[in-house]
Amino acid sequence: MTIRALELFCGIGGFAAATAGTNIRVAGAVDQSPAALEVYRQNFPGHDAWQLNLENVTAEELQVFGADFWWLSPPCQPYTVRGAGRDAADPRALSFRRILDIMTRMNGDSLPLHLALENVEGFTRSEMRKRLVDLLSLRGFRIQECMLCPTELGVPMRRPRYYLMASRLRLSPPVVIVDMPLRPLGDYLDGCDGNGIPDELHVAGDVLARFGKGFRIVDPKDPLAYTTCFTSGYGRSLMHAGSYLRCAGGVRRFAPEEIARLLHFPEEFRFPDRMTLRKKWHLVGNSLSVAAVRKVLEAFPDVQSHKPQTTSLKG
Repeated sequence: MTIRALELFCGIGGFAAATAGTNIRVAGAVDQSPAALEVYRQNFPGHDAWQLNLENVTAEELQVFGADFWWLSPPCQPYTVRGAGRDAADPRALSFRRILDIMTRMNGDSLPLHLALENVEGFTRSEMRKRLVDLLSLRGFRIQECMLCPTELGVPMRRPRYYLMASRLRLSPPVVIVDMPLRPLGDYLDGCDGNGIPDELHVAGDVLARFGKGFRIVDPKDPLAYTTCFTSGYGRSLMHAGSYLRCAGGVRRFAPEEIARLLHFPEEFRFPDRMTLRKKWHLVGNSLSVAAVRKVLEAFPDVQSHKPQTTSLKG
């Protein structure tokens, strides 16, 4: 049985990557960022990707895809620790509020059978989460919620996220996550000897001398090394946006392609050649952990895996 999915706030395609090798077919993907959609279309050319402002979306526009499964990754800024914490009052929550309003007015036959959502940890305490859970409960959905970090799956990158799984049919019993040994960080890297690493990734000596004490610098030779969460501000903000890497001759930033590997995008995943480094960092920092999404999809018994899912690891 094929499951038709609608990928809302699709970004560069984390959900699409996670569904590779399953019976999920992405019938439509929606985002309002032209840059994100450029990356998405390059990597998932068979998917119908639309540029659409979800603040003004209509029920008809959502229903045209005939999707059984809705995946949502709404903007996280209203709920982040470093944000203003405006929650439902934040203008960036308008698109998510709009979707909930539409779902409230939909008749039962028009609602998707399954729905899942990803957001930052702060979402768990938000008014918008309460609205979502109340709505789904009222409309007869079974619900599971969890926090999941890629480190629990053996990925050397901290990125704890809240996940909600809901179905009008059934859900599998919650999967108990047992911390797996971390895979070596070096498996995800292009190299640490300095050869072939673009100069623009290296941190200047004067910057390192001035701010280096505030950096989290990881050693790829450390078997327990893991990165902190990379945000969309990586490469722009010096601190609190992600880790740095100790390498021959100094310290460097992680390349966007290396971060994509840590997120477990497929080995063939590429950014457009003409895209700036800063834009690549911004887009990958807003994306999903593909490994975590695959684990979350296990809650849906109707989702079946047809073949092993590969990731873009080195070595």
